[in-house]
Amino acid sequence: MASSLFITFNGQSREARQGETILSALVRAGVVIAAPCGGRGICGKCRLTLLKGKVRLLENGAEVKEGDSFCACKAQVICNITVSLPVDDVIRDAVADFSGAPSVERKVRRAGVGVDIGTTTVQAQIVDLDTGEVLQTFSSLNNQRSFGADVMSRINCAREGKTRELFTVVNRQVEELLKNCIANWKLSRIEQCAVSGNTTMLHLFAGVDPSNMGETPYTPAFLEERHFEGKELSLSADRVTLLPGISAFVGADIVSGLAFIDIMNRGEDSLFVDIGTNGEIAVWKNSEKRFYCCSTAAGPCFEGAEISCGMGAALGAINRISFKKEPQMAVCPQSGALFYTTLGNVKARGICGAGLIDAVAAMRKLGAIDETGALADKFAPEDFPVAEGIFITQKDVRQFQLAKAAIFSGIKVLCKTAGLKPENIGTAYIAGGLGFFINLENAIAVGLLPGELTKNAAVCGNTSLKGAVKSLTAPEFLSRCRKIAESAVTVELALDNDFSETFMGNMGFF
Repeated sequence: MASSLFITFNGQSREARQGETILSALVRAGVVIAAPCGGRGICGKCRLTLLKGKVRLLENGAEVKEGDSFCACKAQVICNITVSLPVDDVIRDAVADFSGAPSVERKVRRAGVGVDIGTTTVQAQIVDLDTGEVLQTFSSLNNQRSFGADVMSRINCAREGKTRELFTVVNRQVEELLKNCIANWKLSRIEQCAVSGNTTMLHLFAGVDPSNMGETPYTPAFLEERHFEGKELSLSADRVTLLPGISAFVGADIVSGLAFIDIMNRGEDSLFVDIGTNGEIAVWKNSEKRFYCCSTAAGPCFEGAEISCGMGAALGAINRISFKKEPQMAVCPQSGALFYTTLGNVKARGICGAGLIDAVAAMRKLGAIDETGALADKFAPEDFPVAEGIFITQKDVRQFQLAKAAIFSGIKVLCKTAGLKPENIGTAYIAGGLGFFINLENAIAVGLLPGELTKNAAVCGNTSLKGAVKSLTAPEFLSRCRKIAESAVTVELALDNDFSETFMGNMGFF
């Protein structure tokens, strides 16, 4: 029998099995490495540096030399090795953050936790069940990112028999969060935990195989709310509730957000857009008392995947670019005209979705890209510089065009299906992770949102999480969620003849 092989990093060692990739070995051992393409070897973001030992590449059998980098999904161990992890993963503990320090004097008798499990980010808040006060907020990248950046990547992994692995990863992450809440606030227990998220994330959180959502007719195993005793999911909470969803790709995160805003009772036609790893849209037609909903195949570019220097909204992410210098803004290289800020005001490590929107808008104003999205000759050879070591490539612009056209066209087609015009919408609610930082003027300028929404747009952040928290203290909230799900009609954009034409017509910058 062959002797065990070990991978060492940061003073820790993990065992590798014969024949498996280094990425598989690390993920199996509970090490989180971003792999947006799901280990297919096309994104290049799971790169490690070989410090000691030998590694063999799968594609050609070549050996990697010490000091060189390689993709963990495309290589096997042939002896004990020492590697350095990608920067994003080395500092992930700094990105995971509890904001709002516990008060020594504050005594909490009963506590609950609301959780939003996003494809890219897991966010949570602990709330005092007696007063309804939010005590502390937690945010971290979703540890399932080793299995791919988007929903379909996770579903494909489940179809390959990895449902249990995906469940274990997110279950451990939420359990660690609950234990931290108990320790930080000196609690005896967490009474209630309410969980929101897209339909795939909730399936995986419950340990349910989402494979049937990977092909037509995209059938979820469940959409209704689900209730568990915490011990059923090995979680440190007495009771766990999963909020209800609408369809395979319009999930509890949308229902939770719509219920939190209470759109049904505002007496006006409304639009709700959640821009994250996926683009989900809902239109409320007040005269019909009905929601029209859809999901757009926008891809994960707004969460940093498929973008050369892209990253999520974490420390060091460029989140704002402007022509006007303000306090704590740095100057962009090779140009005195642009300035930027980063999350945490630390050195730039990449660019998140809001920063990408600003960057593309600035490139268009500067003539760095034309109306088709083609880079000007000046930048074509070396790309467009944003900060030291951070740039926008031609491929990045094309990925952005696909994503923005999908969301813009989804809004247009859904409004038309509902018999409404964007200019007649009462309020347009912009939600999701991107909703914290998005510059609406730039979003309209690049064709992400219709200009008709300018006057009545409201940026409202993570309404999925806000709804999950609200459900802990408002007895009527779950009933409101059920009514929303019952009042919803799902529009399949892929079957709509107008969508393809509208999509192609909105790829450019006009």
